[in-house]
Formats: sequence, C-alpha cells, structure tokens
Amino acid sequence: MNILVYDDNPDFGGHQIMACRGIEALVETPGLDITLMYHPENQKFIQTLEHLEHIQTLEADPALFQSLEPDVVLVIQGDIAQSTAGVLAARKAKIECVSYLAIPHTLSLMGAKLGSVRDTKNKPFFNKPDRFITISESMADIMRKRGCKKPITIVKNGIPAPPIPKLTAHDDKFTIGLIGRIEFNQKQQNFFIRAFRKHPAMFANTRVLLIGSGPDEGKLKKLLKNDDRITFLPWQENMEEIYELLDMVVIPSRYEGVPLVMLEALARGIPVIGSRRDGMKDVLPDTWTFTTEDDASLAMTFATVRETWSRKIETLQDQILDEYSIEKFKADFVKAVTHP
Repeated sequence: MNILVYDDNPDFGGHQIMACRGIEALVETPGLDITLMYHPENQKFIQTLEHLEHIQTLEADPALFQSLEPDVVLVIQGDIAQSTAGVLAARKAKIECVSYLAIPHTLSLMGAKLGSVRDTKNKPFFNKPDRFITISESMADIMRKRGCKKPITIVKNGIPAPPIPKLTAHDDKFTIGLIGRIEFNQKQQNFFIRAFRKHPAMFANTRVLLIGSGPDEGKLKKLLKNDDRITFLPWQENMEEIYELLDMVVIPSRYEGVPLVMLEALARGIPVIGSRRDGMKDVLPDTWTFTTEDDASLAMTFATVRETWSRKIETLQDQILDEYSIEKFKADFVKAVTHP
C-alpha cells in the first residue's frame, strides 16, 4: 500500500510530534511505502524523521498527488483549517483521504480574527475527508457537534516509557511547572500568573518554572519582571532535568487536545491540575481540574491537590503507562490508517 502523508503547516508542535511517531510506525510496517509532503519551513518535521531510511520526502505540492498514485492520503490537521489543500487535492484526484485531526474547536473559541465567519466557511471540511482519526472521545464529540457525519477512529496519544528517575534533592519550596507554547489566548500563562499573585496564601512557599517559546514571549517577560518567584526558561530539548525539579504541573489552557506534557508528567508520578476542558477533563480526576479562567477555582484546586495528590497518583500513573504507551499508539495508528 502506498500512503502519502501531507502537512503544509510551517509550525512544529505536539500534533506534529505525534504525527512523526505515527509516520515512524507506518514506515516500520511491512508492505507500506510512505511519502511525506511537508512545508519547506518546517525543518523540525524532517529532522525528527531523518533516522528513517525508507521514506520519500517532498515539499508540499497538491498538484503532484495524482502522479504519485497513492492508495491513501493521510492529511495532518492540527485544526480543521490546516492542510485543507491536501484534503481538496485528494478529493479531486479521487484518492481515499484520512484526516488526522487534533483540535476540532471553533476558531472563535481560539480567538482568531473573524473567527465566527471563518468557522462557517470551514464547516464543510468536517465532511470532505473520507474518514477521520482523532485523539480522544471529547474531540470526537466536538466534531460531531460541528456536523461531522464521517467515520471517526480514536487513537490515543502515546508517550515513550519514562526513564528511571534520578534522586534529585528538592529544597523546601514546592515547584510548579507550566510547560508549552507561550501563547496567552490558548495556553493562558498570563491568567495563571494573575491567579498566582492574587492568592498568595494558597501559593505559599511556592515557586514557578515557565518553560517554552512562542509569540507572547516578550509580553511574558514583561509580566515576570522583578518577580523572583517565577523563572522563565526557553524550550528544552531534554525535559528530563526539568521534570526532576517539579512537584506539580499546571495546565491552565482555554482549550487543548490531549496535552503530551500531562501524559509525560503523570507517567513520571508528578501530579497535574488543569482547566476542566478537553483532554484534561478526560484524563484527570475531577478534583484535579478547575473552572476555566476562574482564578479562585485554580488556587483552591492547587491547594487541595498539593495536600492530597499522593492518594491517587499511583493509579493514574499505571493508567497512563498502560493506555498511553507509544507501543499501543503505534499499533492503533497503523490500524486506523490502513483499515477503513
């Protein structure tokens, strides 16, 4: 079977990480020939896959679809508005099209300019691929609410097994980690900082590590000026040293898919609290989630979980290691792509 993977997004994020793991699984499967079309600015995508020997890579060009004669076109869509040229080209060439979609939320929720107008324009794309792969039941529910009538297969994200932890000595301060793209509208680092400062009693003897990069980095640095309780670090290629410093991870996002950082932290026995949305709501205990954009709810949840997390972490850790393993993801992804 010849599979053409198409992604014309110039950015490399969590969904591209999972796509790379899925492409690796396809390449490793006997009988499959894989070609990847990518955005020329997205060199991280190619670098992540450069260890694979049997894969052809081309710059994204939907005009080539017919000449490549794929049996299936797998389109990587972070959201429904991305890589639509690949979906349309597959339909025009009458090639089976599978969309691997992570974030089916509306652009108006994402805060995009003219979001409602663009949501109306994009609505037909929920029925243009022949079928979809998405990452959780919550995402599938959103797709159906937005009018999707096509088959949807859920393939849960997968993470490699964590290494055996080193014994890192912590001081008496409790360390919170916020890890991810610095983008206030979605990730809401600015909201967390306001909550942290507004409720000093709840966050007593606590420090914060903010790790990431993104468009709101400059604004973040201004917010943090002269606050020695919060440390900003650029994105780290090796996150193990960071995880060893953390006592808790906080995900205050307005919307998400299923955050890899949540899975990675839980797999290492680190408690996570998050807004009561999407993947956080699917995975975390209800008492470990807080009302989105409610600073009092965030502070109260933090204070409660800080005292009680050890009662639930072992069960959660076992669940993540079982349900979200990289081996399970790879097997489920190959089956979802190759078996309608």
